[in-house]
Amino acid sequence: MRKVLPSAAVLAFIVFSASGCADLESARTTTISDACQQAIQQQNEAWSDHDASESKIQEAESKGLQACKDLDEWSTAVSYNPGSVGYDELSLEEAANSVYLACSSVDSENKTPVCIDAGKRGYLDES
Repeated sequence: MRKVLPSAAVLAFIVFSASGCADLESARTTTISDACQQAIQQQNEAWSDHDASESKIQEAESKGLQACKDLDEWSTAVSYNPGSVGYDELSLEEAANSVYLACSSVDSENKTPVCIDAGKRGYLDES
């Protein structure tokens, strides 16, 4: 069972994806920590498990948002593991822009390092 995202979240993702919301030059050279890579890999496994509950997927997503130090590290790791957010392919820019969906569904209060950084950089703005 997969969660249906609200229309506003999907629309915001499309707008951010089309606009190329940010400067990701630092992400292109980001080193992915072992903790972040492991968390994103576990998230990928949860998304790949067709029997996984929504709570299991959200728990795995939460660990990824917590283990990665910032948006650059998270989006780099996710772009290498697109299945971790339910895609077959995902560019670095698309991964960064998908943080809105991850933060709004798993960390709506923006308390994880990734969502804090994404919020500061304007990725979580709804306008």
